[in-house]
Amino acid sequence: MLGSPAPAGLSLLGWRAIAVFVLVVMLWVTELVPLPVAAILGGILQPLFGIATVTGALSGFASSSVFLILAGFIIAAGLVKTGLDRRIAYFFVGISKRPERILLGFILATGMLSMIISNTATVLLMLPIAITIAAKTGLDKKMLLLAAAFAANIGGVGLLVGTPPNVIAAGAVGWGFYQWMWIGLPFAFIMLFALWLCFRIQFKPHRVKKAEPLENLGKMKKSEKKCASIILLTLVLWVTEPIHGLDSTVIGLTGGFLMFLLLFDWRFFEKETDWGSIILIGGAISIANALAATGAAGWIAGGFLTASGLTNPILIVFGFCMLALVVTQFIQNTATAGMFIPILVGVAQQLGLSPASTVILPSIAVSMTFLLPPGTAPNAIVHGKGVSTREMFRAGLLPTLFSIILLLAFSFLLVGRI
Repeated sequence: MLGSPAPAGLSLLGWRAIAVFVLVVMLWVTELVPLPVAAILGGILQPLFGIATVTGALSGFASSSVFLILAGFIIAAGLVKTGLDRRIAYFFVGISKRPERILLGFILATGMLSMIISNTATVLLMLPIAITIAAKTGLDKKMLLLAAAFAANIGGVGLLVGTPPNVIAAGAVGWGFYQWMWIGLPFAFIMLFALWLCFRIQFKPHRVKKAEPLENLGKMKKSEKKCASIILLTLVLWVTEPIHGLDSTVIGLTGGFLMFLLLFDWRFFEKETDWGSIILIGGAISIANALAATGAAGWIAGGFLTASGLTNPILIVFGFCMLALVVTQFIQNTATAGMFIPILVGVAQQLGLSPASTVILPSIAVSMTFLLPPGTAPNAIVHGKGVSTREMFRAGLLPTLFSIILLLAFSFLLVGRI
């Protein structure tokens, strides 16, 4: 493909950029090499084939989006170091004794933690809590394991730092924490409540023995109070960004600096951080920049629109949501976002819309992964804990159906208006 002539309407550099994009996507799909390694390869091949300069090819790794997700990891490390994450989880789970409300508290605790710390870290935290709750109440253990995975996937879309696809999408359209919050939070909370309703219908949660009290964590430690204060300050500054004008990344890194100053050292952070995700985001942004700069993204988008025959922007965006939702059941959601976002920016150019109108909702759709283990780390983790693929698929059908309905509703509300 790299050596063949470019098709009509596309420059040679654009054709080469598509070839690199396809190669990296194939490596993401097959996982012949780790996802971050495939992303690095994309940065290597661009200057080798004249697609971009070395500086341009590696610019994605220095993007503000990369440092924003880094700030999120630092803040998450503070929650883990102080044990505040566990206290938050126990608070939501322990507010009720009725089985269906215990399930609701568990889902809310998982979803809200996943808005701040990574989906993977959230699930690893919640799994022992799920097993404890099942042992003390007799609630279905597999129901709670699935609730942890699905709620972590959903909660990740609530805030910008919740999951890497958010950051990649926001970087592509120039959004900050404040803009994302107004769409991500309502979507996440509606879906978390829907997940609870779906599990109430399917599992009919009931207690088979008298509930025993959960572990008593005692009073908040001084370190927990420091961590809570830093997170609260960071969130307030993020939410009030339009008032003071500080950049989201600067705010996040400031919160991270305070974490280092008051709570933990670099060695602890090194062990707690998923450095692969940071590299993956940088590589995905780099490839997206190349597709946009060479005109390849616009050419792909034009071909798709011509082939589909769709003219209504709402239906086009919803169609991409459905395609992303299907693909992400088989491919890790960050890789799916890296695959779709450059094309969606091109679709916006073809339709004369703002990039946000076409990018944001499909980027949310890639996290609605409830059917198969490969789509997200939370699914894979609970699958490894004894939940079969068939059990996951059956439990995920109703939440998937509701996510489709919600994506359609948001498409009608937002496309052309953001």
